[in-house]
Amino acid sequence: MNRLVHYGAVLLVIAAVAAGLLSSVNTITAPQIEKINKKIVNEARKQVLPLAAEFKETEEIAAGEETFIPGYDTDGNLVGYASTVKTNGYSGVITFVLGLDIKGTITGLKVTGQSETPGLGTNIDNADWQALWIGRDESYQFDKSIDGFAGATISPEAIYTGVMKSTKVFETEVKN
Repeated sequence: MNRLVHYGAVLLVIAAVAAGLLSSVNTITAPQIEKINKKIVNEARKQVLPLAAEFKETEEIAAGEETFIPGYDTDGNLVGYASTVKTNGYSGVITFVLGLDIKGTITGLKVTGQSETPGLGTNIDNADWQALWIGRDESYQFDKSIDGFAGATISPEAIYTGVMKSTKVFETEVKN
């Protein structure tokens, strides 16, 4: 019985030290991770709304769960919006930035975070596949033969769901 208590106490001390170390590392790295994620999103905004020279986060429009950041050209004219979208994929949350012009037409899509199955769902990271979304709008219907890839339809459908949700919110709450 003494051995059991001894081993339990040792295990408790090891677990407490490990938890403390993990907590410390998280506290130290969290601001840096947030900074890197913000940089990734800012670069993605430029890619998905290429006509925009500047994005004004102070003028963001929050509509439902969506946030739309307006993009302006070099003359200060509004050219569209960039929205960061989160949707559930096969293996977890997929995050992407969606660019919309002032009419609601997609100007670009850039996946910024995903944990999908390597070789299948991760194909959503393919730049050629992401370029397929350019020119589409809220009226687009998902087509497995165009939008899916062999063996994986959940990840592309998750992107489609996120795109449709964002474009519908844009049409009803931002555009008007």
